[in-house]
Amino acid sequence: MKNVLLVSLLLFLVSCGTPTPAVEPLPTTQTNGAEEPTVVVVDVVPTAVPAEPASEQAAARVFEIDSAQSSAAYAVEEIFFSDNRLFTAVGVTNAVEGAFEVTSNGKPSGKVTRIRVDLRTLKSDSPRRDSAIRRQWLESDKYPYADFVSTGALNLPESYTEGAQVTFTLVGDITVRDVTKPVEWTVVGTLQGDKVIGEATTVIKMSDFGFAAPDIGGVLKAEDEAALTVTFVATEK
Repeated sequence: MKNVLLVSLLLFLVSCGTPTPAVEPLPTTQTNGAEEPTVVVVDVVPTAVPAEPASEQAAARVFEIDSAQSSAAYAVEEIFFSDNRLFTAVGVTNAVEGAFEVTSNGKPSGKVTRIRVDLRTLKSDSPRRDSAIRRQWLESDKYPYADFVSTGALNLPESYTEGAQVTFTLVGDITVRDVTKPVEWTVVGTLQGDKVIGEATTVIKMSDFGFAAPDIGGVLKAEDEAALTVTFVATEK
């Protein structure tokens, strides 16, 4: 910028022959009729980006799962060899706890604080099956909990309205026994005042967590895949 001003000043001195005061405006024409180049200096003042209005800043609403109104369940397909009969074994427990966030500006966050299920309390229609699962497969006396923590969310809607059902994919890590694996849950939920009511479902393979599916030689064999369902009612803290 200094070089441009200096060249302009020299041109002016050469054409006029006398020094020009710094405060004198540059002429638009010369005495010989030739047009004088004009240098325009523009000072650009950075404009500050306005802060997001406080009303649009997202504040988290934390909802805690009510165990008395919630449940966690598994469903596994079994085949009985005696008559080639297919059967779906289902185990359920109310011993589920945890919390998650919903933002106050109408944008779901998908953030989950650990959800924990006490595997020792799972009950099916067969106490014998439950005992075998605790001792031999899940080893829940040794590894009593299954834990899930979210790492992200997919397909979140841009906004939600109270009373409307929201569906999205919750991504995170689940730990069963001493093995942690990534998993995706399909979540369907509805915000109703100070409560969120919903359900989360996914499918895992038992072999991914270091144990084989139940197999009692000559009696029955279970599929490797297990469908998991968490049905929840959560109240704002």
